[in-house]
Amino acid sequence: MIMRSGVVKKLFVGGTIVLVVAIAGSLLIYRSSEQREHSRFERGETEIIVSNLSGASMSIFKAANRLQDAIAVSSVSGERVWLPLGNYFLKVDGSRGELFYPVPITGYRGGPDEDGAFTITIRSMTDSFPPRLLPNLPEFVYIPSGHFLLGDRQNKQEPHYIWLTAYFISPFEVTNGEFREFLNDPHGYAENSNWTKAGASWRATNSSQASALLDPEDVEFKRFGQSDQPVTQVNWLEANAFCRWLTKKIGGRWIYALPTEAEWEKAARGPDSFDYGLGMAISDAEVPLYNWRKNPSAESTVAGLQVTQSTYRPNRYGLYHMSGNVAEWTQSVFRAYNRQHPYVDDDERNHDEAAGERVVRGGSWYSASIAILYLSYRENFQPEVKAPYLGFRVAARLSP
Repeated sequence: MIMRSGVVKKLFVGGTIVLVVAIAGSLLIYRSSEQREHSRFERGETEIIVSNLSGASMSIFKAANRLQDAIAVSSVSGERVWLPLGNYFLKVDGSRGELFYPVPITGYRGGPDEDGAFTITIRSMTDSFPPRLLPNLPEFVYIPSGHFLLGDRQNKQEPHYIWLTAYFISPFEVTNGEFREFLNDPHGYAENSNWTKAGASWRATNSSQASALLDPEDVEFKRFGQSDQPVTQVNWLEANAFCRWLTKKIGGRWIYALPTEAEWEKAARGPDSFDYGLGMAISDAEVPLYNWRKNPSAESTVAGLQVTQSTYRPNRYGLYHMSGNVAEWTQSVFRAYNRQHPYVDDDERNHDEAAGERVVRGGSWYSASIAILYLSYRENFQPEVKAPYLGFRVAARLSP
């Protein structure tokens, strides 16, 4: 009994020591974890979770104030990383070229996931691209699915994450040459089925004033009517009808439409999450990067495709003139949004037959203030409005 009692005492003491060590270890782990979490809070970090279904190589970049000043942060292969406050983007080397995913970090555990993380899923890009109406037009640009931050960064209540499915968008605005095809096709402008009800009613008592109708002898032809210049003097009803016609004419599996307001802003900000087409601000030295004349009598107005490709720079997605050149119609009816009442991309605001003023984005050659070139700046006009600074570009999606 004495021996057994000694054994029990030894076991008891030994077990107590093990328990104390275990508790102490747990406390150290907890404190270490707490310290790490506090450090992440201090740095305003969010966890980035990358799911690489494509197997392609990837790198994370810290965006800067200008396109050319982005800095590589690290390469990633699917692991979790923490990034502090700032604008980042993920570059993926895909089989069809580089893909880019915006990663704007707003603060500590501020991502769009329920736990505050930011998940990015990398899928292989489709091998199929939307057909183009004319052979001299550049290919559509692929915008991968994922989140981006919508809204004016200067209004703390407005920016909020929006998730969009993948889509394509034209790198340049619709040209006079393209719109002329629509005007001249007997199944185009004159075809009732291409128009909304409101559009058909408008067309019954009005005729097009589009710049594509300008004759080479017209005094305004050089300024607005050349084939590769963006079409202007088109209202929303005409722009929407053009997209419907384009779907019927060349679409096949593809649906062409005006970009929704969210699609336009995601494409315009680029993966860098810029506030202007090519940077976070426009200095005096950078004004020539934008087609902004601020002069209705300027001899040179809208920049055509040929001049654009030789003179201007695209954003990182490959899109030109997201600030300047012509202001662009979107599909969306104007409605206020903020974090409490977020934007919804698939609601009735984007229906063809929705009533209300439609949103215009991007500013133009004619804009009175550089503030109108600010990418989150929203103008809204009745669908019947036309102007020598109003045009549009086209988005494309695979039909369901």
